[in-house]
Amino acid sequence: MQRIDIDGVPVLTAEGPARTTAALVFGVGVRDETFATIEVTHLVEHLAMAALPKSHLRCNAVTDVDTTTFHATGRPEAVGAFLEGICRALADLPTERMDVEVGVLQAENCSPAHSTLGALWAARFGLVGPGLAVADGPGPEYLTEETVREHARRWFVRGNAALWCAGPLPPGLRLPLPAGPRPERPVPAPRPQPGPVWTKGHGAGVGLLLSAGGAGDPALTIGVEVLKERLRDTARLARGLSYSVDSLALDVTADRREVAVVVDAREGREADVAGLLWQTYTELCDAGPTAAELAHAVAGFEEELDADERAVVESELADAAYCAVSGLPFRPVHDVLEAWRTTTAERVAAALRGTRPTAILYVPEEVDYAGPGGSVERRYVCNLQDRLPVGETFRPSALARLFSRQSRVALVVGERELAHRDSDGDVHSIPWEQVEAALPTQDGRAVFVVGRNLCSAVVDEDRFGRRAVAAVQARVPSTRWLPRPRTAADQEVVPVG
Repeated sequence: MQRIDIDGVPVLTAEGPARTTAALVFGVGVRDETFATIEVTHLVEHLAMAALPKSHLRCNAVTDVDTTTFHATGRPEAVGAFLEGICRALADLPTERMDVEVGVLQAENCSPAHSTLGALWAARFGLVGPGLAVADGPGPEYLTEETVREHARRWFVRGNAALWCAGPLPPGLRLPLPAGPRPERPVPAPRPQPGPVWTKGHGAGVGLLLSAGGAGDPALTIGVEVLKERLRDTARLARGLSYSVDSLALDVTADRREVAVVVDAREGREADVAGLLWQTYTELCDAGPTAAELAHAVAGFEEELDADERAVVESELADAAYCAVSGLPFRPVHDVLEAWRTTTAERVAAALRGTRPTAILYVPEEVDYAGPGGSVERRYVCNLQDRLPVGETFRPSALARLFSRQSRVALVVGERELAHRDSDGDVHSIPWEQVEAALPTQDGRAVFVVGRNLCSAVVDEDRFGRRAVAAVQARVPSTRWLPRPRTAADQEVVPVG
């Protein structure tokens, strides 16, 4: 691997076949948005790609939780034109295409909301940072041109970019991105957690989230690999309860990593899979892997490196580019393999035990599951309270409450918070300083209030009266109100072709 700079962008290259594969990586993703601006990064990506001329080049782009990547494979000169075109488009986005691309996003419908990963991250962080992956947001139609351009000006700059290239470097390559440093990424604070917890949510599948130090120590990575292998042996091969077991590591900072293990489950057997996941994890915490399991994990890593040399080279280049835009230390893959070979079972067990106070076990909401027992407490996803706070109280009419259980609700607008009791008797509370967004309906007769603590409330005239809506409007800061999106009648027709 070689590193050079082009126009202030670090470029990581390696020899390869005559065709070039390259990817321009930016350190920005869903975690860098807010509830009000969910999908703004994805929209920037679409606008940049839409600015390119039509071609047969194999190219695409993807936005995930912490990066956005534009990639292409083809003749070196064609890849070079693609990269330069993307940079020029990011410097001056074709925002006249916003209405069209918003429609494309709505058709694509690839929001990570309701995924197991999103639910796990939200259980850890609430509705900030990676936890935003749990939400659909108000929708891309709420995004304004200024919001989109400001997002691009802040994040899609030289200091927040890196390029990797396998094969010939495109001749005369230019990367004319706007000047700018890497933005300082806010570090989301985890919710206080006295020990391991379990939770329910709306994502499919079963999951386990562990928090640990940085990526330098391979012990936890090996432990997770052994955990997945044991689950395949029991949940899939022995009992037929599951098909796949996956894991994903997310580096929140250089010295803090979130590792998620996600297991799918046969319908109706999610509780059994959750029990197996927790039991297998705790057994590994106590005793660690066997010598045979440790050797099997190392052999699997070695086999992976021998299987496809080109894929290994591209994977290492991509990792180096990710580290460059994330401020993380990069370790060559063969150094990582050597560290795996010298890691002992005792170190693996110690690394897993260190994650136990941070562990979050997740099951879908509809599953009949009472938790692992012992000291593992249940964590509710949102800010559930025992009782309504003091404040001005609003209720539906007595007649409505008499004939409809759904009307047996209450709303409190207090000095410190907005709270409501739902028809099941659960009380949800949003402190005013934690209001993330307020979305008025088109007719102004209701408002949907969203809290960073994952509580939300619908305040509508039909149930609570006009005074309740006015009381909330008076309390929510003006900066939290989302403007009404343009309707179809407001939008200009953008000619095609």
